[in-house]
Amino acid sequence: MNALLPLTEAALPAVHWMADSPSTNAALRQLSATEPLPHGTVVATANQTAGRGRQERPWTTPPGLALAASILVRPEPHSDRRDELGLSWLPLLAGSAVAAALQPLFRSAHADVEGPSLRVGVKWPNDVHVRDEDDAMAGRPGAKLCGILCEVLPSGEVVVGFGVNLLQEEWELPTDRAGSVRSAGGDLGGVDEGEALDSEAGMALVDRVLAGAGSELMRLTLLASERPEAARGRVLRDSLTIGAEVRVHLPGGEVVDGRAVGLEHDGSLIVDRPTSGQLIVSAADIEHLR
Repeated sequence: MNALLPLTEAALPAVHWMADSPSTNAALRQLSATEPLPHGTVVATANQTAGRGRQERPWTTPPGLALAASILVRPEPHSDRRDELGLSWLPLLAGSAVAAALQPLFRSAHADVEGPSLRVGVKWPNDVHVRDEDDAMAGRPGAKLCGILCEVLPSGEVVVGFGVNLLQEEWELPTDRAGSVRSAGGDLGGVDEGEALDSEAGMALVDRVLAGAGSELMRLTLLASERPEAARGRVLRDSLTIGAEVRVHLPGGEVVDGRAVGLEHDGSLIVDRPTSGQLIVSAADIEHLR
């Protein structure tokens, strides 16, 4: 049993905790190239020095304040089922898994306090946000807590990487749209101001989040194989984007406004444009308008 991460060790078959790493995705890729790894192997650190997100965007954070983790997923072999969920659903499933792990931190922090409830959900295609009732009423996605990057290996396995902002103060966040569990008022499990994630309380928080996200990702990938419609329904329930008025920034520079109304069979976003019908969006930056 891993003395630092006992919950994660119990939830996942192989746990590799690193004092620091340029990229947990790269570390897991390298590890998988040298030895066979079980489905659910995780590499994690609280000090990632050269992380990146979609479109090679850098993901940086002060050391000891955020969790970076990568989990190896071995998809089930393709079948002839028409309702099968493909690899393009993995970022959405991973978003749901991380959201499930983070939601209790806000529920427990505000259990005895009257005020706006906080919901953790997924902004299409791969970001986890926390928002209050005011954000929800205005159609805003709230503050970004986590980004997700999935990479398919030559073996067909997938590295599911995610970075979760945990302890940053507001002034330590990269943009005014970013948030952390601390800045959003979540339950830090006794981590004091000035403490980092390598403290005893900090590692307990890491363990709670990593075990929750990892075990839920394992459950959802199995659900996607055995009961695709149930997994699809879960993704739809967790979405903060479906039902919102959005501005779509397409890769070629075109900008389209409309209402996000659903997901295609491959996880693409369906946007209903007021005058020109539906647009199917497979890759774009999405801005919530109202």
